[in-house]
Order: sequence, then structure tokens, then C-alpha cells
Amino acid sequence: MRAIDIDTGDVAWEIAQRGPVILKTWSGVLATGGGIVFYGNPNGAFVAVDERNGKTLWHFNTNVGMKASPMTFAVDGKQFVAVAAGSVFLCFGLPSP
Repeated sequence: MRAIDIDTGDVAWEIAQRGPVILKTWSGVLATGGGIVFYGNPNGAFVAVDERNGKTLWHFNTNVGMKASPMTFAVDGKQFVAVAAGSVFLCFGLPSP
């Protein structure tokens, strides 16, 4: 996965995606307004990284392939991020800014 500097076209940071290449198991990427990028890696982890440098902030091992891109939503002012992994739907609450 690569982050490209929109002003220069240079690669800002890059994260190698290790694991088997299995079609239909790669999720998309979700970037939030708060500077967090979420994605599912091919080894079955759901990961959050800092948009500025690609540093891992958090990860959760699902041990299954992602089936959809992450999404975010809010309920009563609390923000959540969710993703379909294997045969389940995972949802995590995000800390308040």
C-alpha cells in the first residue's frame, strides 16, 4: 500500500502487504477526517495507520480474509469503524478526539 503526496507525486510512505495473493480477499482502504487510514491486510489483520507516516496505530487479528472495504458511521455522536471479515461483521468504537 502506498501513500502518494498529492502536491509532488512522490511516495510519502509505503507498507508491504505480505501474505498469499488470493483473489477477492483484498479489502479497500478507508481514510478518515481524523487522519487515520484503515485497511485489511492479506494475513487477516484489520489495521489502522497514521495518514502522515504510515505508522501502525492499532491492529486486530481476524485470521480470515476481508470481504469488503472498511466503513465508518456514527451513533449518538460516537464514531465506529466496521468491516466484513470472513463470515462475520466486525465493528469497533473509535476514541473521541
